[in-house]
Amino acid sequence: MTETLTIVARIVAAPGQADALADAMAPLVEDTRKEAGCLQYDLHRGTETPDLFVFVEEWETKPLWEAHMSGAAIQAFRERIDAGMIAESEVMQLNRIG
Repeated sequence: MTETLTIVARIVAAPGQADALADAMAPLVEDTRKEAGCLQYDLHRGTETPDLFVFVEEWETKPLWEAHMSGAAIQAFRERIDAGMIAESEVMQLNRIG
C-alpha cells in the first residue's frame, strides 16, 4: 500500500489583507479539489486570529502534490495575489503514523 502525503500549510495575512487573501484562496480550493491525486484540500481560518489560514491537504503521492505546486491552480493563485498580502507562510510535509 502506498503511503499518502499530508500537507499542512500555515499562512498569515499581512495586516489589513486577510479578507482579500481569503477571496483569492477560494478559487484555489475549488480548482485543486479537481486535480489528480487530491484526496483532501480544506482551507481553515482562525476564529480568534482571522489573519491565520491553514490548508489541510492529503495527496495520493508526493509527486502528485509536487505537480500541484507547479500547476495551473497554484499559478493562477499567485497571479491573483499581491506580494504584500502574505506576512509569513510555512508548508509542512507529513506522513500519518497512527
